[in-house]
This record gives sequence, C-alpha cells and structure tokens, in this order.
Amino acid sequence: MDIILYLLNIIQYLYRQNCWLINFICRYIPLKQWAFDDSHSPKYQKFKIDELPLITDFRQDWTYKDLIPYYEKRYGKMIRPISRR
Repeated sequence: MDIILYLLNIIQYLYRQNCWLINFICRYIPLKQWAFDDSHSPKYQKFKIDELPLITDFRQDWTYKDLIPYYEKRYGKMIRPISRR
C-alpha cells in the first residue's frame, strides 16, 4: 500500500511541475514570435521557392471497344487478345 501512495504522490508532484512549466511558458515565452521571427531576416528571404506546376489530367474515357478500331486504323494491325497459359 505504501508503494501506491508513493507513486500517487510522485504523479501529483509531476502534474504540478507540468502545470507550472506550461504556465511559465504561456506567460513569459512568446510562441507566436518564434514562428515568424526568421521570415523577415535577409538570410531567410534569399530562399525563394518556385510556383507550383499545373497538374493536368491526361486520363481519357476510352474503353477497349473504342481502342481496338483506333489501334487498327493507326498501326494497321489487328490487336489479338493475350492468351493466358
């Protein structure tokens, strides 16, 4: 029973420490400035990124029934089905 009480006391102590640290960080450390502090420096400004390329979709709505006459006309050969072994 003493071990459980000891562990509970340690947990309560650590909880108080965490609360104190979070309170300290919220009061005295400006987190919003950390995110934007370097963005205005000249060293940071020299790293520019290019614009993202446009992504075009080349998928076509062809079925195999449309493709067979197209390939016959284009390549002059009849397409044979694949024979499975």
